Amino acid sequence: MRKIIIILLFFVSFTVFSQDYFRITADFVVKIKKANGMKNLTKGRVYYDKNIKELIYDIDFPEREKWILKDTMLYKLKNNKIKENIKIPQINEFTIFHLALNVSLNDFGLEGSPYKMMKVEKKNGLVLSYWKIPNQAVENVDHIIIAKNNNKLVSVVMIAGDKKRIINKQFFKDYQTIGGFQFPKRVIQISYDKENRANYQVFSFKNIVVNDLINEKKYHYSNL
Repeated sequence: MRKIIIILLFFVSFTVFSQDYFRITADFVVKIKKANGMKNLTKGRVYYDKNIKELIYDIDFPEREKWILKDTMLYKLKNNKIKENIKIPQINEFTIFHLALNVSLNDFGLEGSPYKMMKVEKKNGLVLSYWKIPNQAVENVDHIIIAKNNNKLVSVVMIAGDKKRIINKQFFKDYQTIGGFQFPKRVIQISYDKENRANYQVFSFKNIVVNDLINEKKYHYSNL
């Protein structure tokens, strides 16, 4: 289960393209605590180029391996040999990395998407916007609430069903600014199961580099 959860740092969203930032790499740590008491820890370095669209996790703990998300496949490699491949949704363009590079993280990528802003209000020093696809039922998600402070994304809450049950919360903290580029160094994600039990994932990033021109080979794996 640990090997799947790390790739789920993505959002159902749509992007607006920018030519200023095209590549990001960072050290990452993912801490997971599930409702059943299971805990996991994963460490490594992530590489992503929005033009190549290969999301590469170079993992060094708990064991050395490489995960490559390309198109609709997740490839798991050990000693540069594919040990497993898994069919997945095509998510790379909806990840935090792609959204940040396209400067669309602050609105969760919803601006210009089928989602429309239904309401805006100020509450507790935050600007809250409510988003929904008009006249259309979306499986598992009724509407999305975005909270911003000084135009930075603070949190996202997903609401489902007629009972308006919260199914997912995400919090974006400790933004680092590199030129005009901003990226949260901590992302806390809380998902709720059908019994409303909370499952936690905490993503931490450091040593963030944007538009890296030195390590070209790290952003593309040609032996798949």
